[in-house]
Amino acid sequence: MYTAFYGLKEKPFSLSPDPRYLFLASSHREALAHLLYGIEQGEGFIAVTGEVGTGKTTLCRTLLERLGPDTDVAFIFNPTLTGEELLRAIAVELGLLANGLTRAQLSSALTEFLLNQKHLDRRVLLIVDEAQNLESQTLEEIRLLSNLETSTSKLIQILLFGQPELDAKLESRELRQLRQRISVRWSLDTLSAGETRDYVRHRLRVAANDHRDLFSERALREVHRRSHGVPRLVNLLCDRALLAGYAAGAREIGTELVSGAAREILGARRRRLLRRWRWRRGPSSEALRGGAR
Repeated sequence: MYTAFYGLKEKPFSLSPDPRYLFLASSHREALAHLLYGIEQGEGFIAVTGEVGTGKTTLCRTLLERLGPDTDVAFIFNPTLTGEELLRAIAVELGLLANGLTRAQLSSALTEFLLNQKHLDRRVLLIVDEAQNLESQTLEEIRLLSNLETSTSKLIQILLFGQPELDAKLESRELRQLRQRISVRWSLDTLSAGETRDYVRHRLRVAANDHRDLFSERALREVHRRSHGVPRLVNLLCDRALLAGYAAGAREIGTELVSGAAREILGARRRRLLRRWRWRRGPSSEALRGGAR
């Protein structure tokens, strides 16, 4: 709708990952450097955490693109698995025939595969997304996988991506052995005010037919203030502000349009959170008293 009005080839603030729009802030660049170094050094366990929308998926995709051709990757994005289901999923990801195998046979097949890859001088990497949703028993299964090693190196390296709840889970007493094995831990930061400005302008340049700045300086500061530098919220705010600007016939996006977009989007988010909170609590005390009359 607004793309032609603002001289854009496409919508610049889509939530779908697109490598053309890749923007690595300082926190992401540092995290990527640590991850690549940890993998190169053969570290067994690596954990990366960040709030929803801070760019964990972007970081993970960038990491996968930077890995060499000598690396086999098992990517698990459905962490609500039992220990045996996890082993089966890893085997399938690595190209093994896992149907009909018992748990013991799965472990044996994986061990044989990892030893063969080591003999071929190939690296095997297990990446688990949304790892905060893993049950403690499944995390323990992952720890046992990390026991597979030769006298000089690990047979499999494990990378956990998750929300901050993963950090809290790893601090539990029952997972202390796993926690002690994590050699690299990184927490992603949100964008600074300057990075938010550069992020918005970068996405507009990729999508634009020209290099005209569509957001005023004050509007960009308002985007950062309202979004707290969370990239996903930045995208939502900017997209809605451009739509509102188009409807109003505004050639430049000012603070009023950003503020209006924030009230609409963030207000809706708060209402959803409130409904979820009420659902989790169940019937209110007032309703219970009313039913008792």
